[in-house]
Amino acid sequence: MGDAHWRELRREPIHSAYGRGTDRVTFALPDGREGVYHLANEYSAATVVALTPDRRILLTRQFRPGPQALLYELPGGVVEPGEAPEHAAARELAEETGYRGTVELAAAAWHDAYSNARRYAFVATDCTPASRPAPDRDEFIEVVPMPLAEFRATVLRRGLLTDVGPAYLGLDHLGLL
Repeated sequence: MGDAHWRELRREPIHSAYGRGTDRVTFALPDGREGVYHLANEYSAATVVALTPDRRILLTRQFRPGPQALLYELPGGVVEPGEAPEHAAARELAEETGYRGTVELAAAAWHDAYSNARRYAFVATDCTPASRPAPDRDEFIEVVPMPLAEFRATVLRRGLLTDVGPAYLGLDHLGLL
């Protein structure tokens, strides 16, 4: 019963802002009925597990409006239309932290079953400072180079990080779990 039996009939944008939106989409279902789904319509994103030569993980810390808390995050952000995900990863690493390194894809996955976005998990090794951070106008970022052991024991396991999935994928890719 693969996707050949599903057919999109109608799509109506409900809301759109900040590269994210919601569409009401009607499908013809395999059994002949119609089904209505509210789907996220958003840009793909790239995140980076960035490791310095002295085995520190580069994190950002900033206020996040959803949970209304200061949280740690992996450097990352939107993959602009037409931009290669690896370019977005390197760009976001440089913009948010001022560091550069050797960037490599660890994994890619769908954001979730009700989104059109891909989430790219990258690693960057041998990261060194290259410039001053240049965050977006509405980003107030603290750059936190954290020892790997502290990152695994404290931030990752205590729910203080927004990008848990990409963090585990990156650490696994680097053989650091």
